[in-house]
This record gives sequence, C-alpha cells and structure tokens, in this order.
Amino acid sequence: MRSECYGCKKSFSGKGIIVSLNGGERTYCADCLWKVQKEYAQKKSCEDCGHFDEESCEKRGKALAPVKAGFNTYFVEAETCRDYSTEQKASSKKKNELTEEQKEAAALVKKLSEKGQTLTVYCCHCGAPMKIGAKAPQIQGTCLKCKGDLEIVNMAKFIKQHKS
Repeated sequence: MRSECYGCKKSFSGKGIIVSLNGGERTYCADCLWKVQKEYAQKKSCEDCGHFDEESCEKRGKALAPVKAGFNTYFVEAETCRDYSTEQKASSKKKNELTEEQKEAAALVKKLSEKGQTLTVYCCHCGAPMKIGAKAPQIQGTCLKCKGDLEIVNMAKFIKQHKS
C-alpha cells in the first residue's frame, strides 16, 4: 500500500499517520508529523487558559475543535481567542481536586510508607525505575528522566497487584 505525504508530497509505503486539521484528515510521513507536532507545541493552547474545561470553553460556551497529530491533541483556538486568559478562576478549584483513583493511590502509598516498604515502578515511556513508598512518599506525575506523563498508569491498581 502506497501513501502520499500531505506535507512533503513524497510517496511512501505503509499507511502513514493521520492528522485531523481544520475538520479534514491528512496523511503525513513520520518526518512531516514531527514538524507538525513541533509547530503546534509552540502555539498558544486553550489548555493553558483559565476558561478551558474538558475540551470546551466555559466563557464562550462551546466545544473546541481539537487538532489531533499522532497521539497528541492540541486546542489552538487560543491563537485567535479574545477571551484567552491564563489567570486562575475561583471555579477552577475542581481541576485541583483529586479523583477517587488518586485518593486511593495516595492512601495505598501512605500504607506502604508506614510499613517501611518501597515499590519500584518503571516508566512506561523510557523504562526508568521510580520508587514509591518509604523512600518516596508521593506519587510522581511525570518521569524524572524523560518527563513523560505518568497519568495513564493506574497507580492504585498497580500497588494492589504488588501488595503482599
């Protein structure tokens, strides 16, 4: 199967990577995808705005159109938004509240700490070892080595599986 890259117009074998831009889907090669991701990472993001709430704008009251490039999603309507503000609002406290899974994981880590036990967790991105429990009483949100996001790991379930 041959595909053509939307960015460089070169033909390549394989399926390519689908990018959703401006309501349309485009196929990119790996090199051009990297350039697109780099470009969108530098743009102003709605996620930094105080009015952003779960893929929608509270101020304008409408859903935002995401740009999906590979595994990354960007909300770049902030580039043209007049209401863009990075100031925190009083109603944004719900963003700082812990979910039930996070509360359960924190309680389990506290129990590990009290018992003097340490559990080694490996980063799902780079494989770097991270310790939780007696040696590190708080769960890290990002890997110290690669800065990868660890929110995808359900720590409560992981600790329960390895608890003795």
